[in-house]
Amino acid sequence: MACQVVAAAPSAVVRFGDKGAGLAASAEFCASYIGDILIQNDDGKEIIELKNYSAFVTARTECPAACTLNGGVYLGGNTEERLKMRCLGTRRRGVPALGNFDHKKGTGYVPAKRGDYWDAIENRKARVHVVVFEAGLGGLLSYGAARVRRLGRRAKASGTDPTDYTTSPTARSFVPYYTQRLTCASCMNGAKAIHKQISSRQTQLRRKRDAERANMARASPSCSVL
Repeated sequence: MACQVVAAAPSAVVRFGDKGAGLAASAEFCASYIGDILIQNDDGKEIIELKNYSAFVTARTECPAACTLNGGVYLGGNTEERLKMRCLGTRRRGVPALGNFDHKKGTGYVPAKRGDYWDAIENRKARVHVVVFEAGLGGLLSYGAARVRRLGRRAKASGTDPTDYTTSPTARSFVPYYTQRLTCASCMNGAKAIHKQISSRQTQLRRKRDAERANMARASPSCSVL
């Protein structure tokens, strides 16, 4: 679906990043990580990295020291910042003596970190866009929404948008049509992931129960019939 959104705004060659082909297959875009969608424009290359993460966190949720989990205050507060840190990395800020970065004060130490796409960024091979959805809720965060609106303007300007908008009962233009479908895909894939985890857990519990019953049967003394 995401590739269809980009392809509907012409003037670019769009293809999926082939994870199975290895890094060498997309090294012209980035040699350190394989992007989800690779775009060759007239003015350069772009990579779109799609993330579909749950907005719900627990005490075990991993988060870099320079980031915070504040989804109760900000939209995307539990997802976007740590995913950008992971994908894009960051430059060093401050010194260790300042302590961890404090978002409220805007001061503190942030260690330099290379992100997954460091080769594309440092060697200026391609522009990298991290588009985040919040799984289960289907929320498309602000940066991703801005990218969709930009593609909508490009599709309108080209006059060759191939989208059949009659397939939607409500959407009659690029942005609402594709945001509906992207959000639906996010929710459906989130639900599938939840179902998969539940099924896996049920299988583990069933195997554990069967193993315990087998051990009890072996441990119980056999009774002889007189």
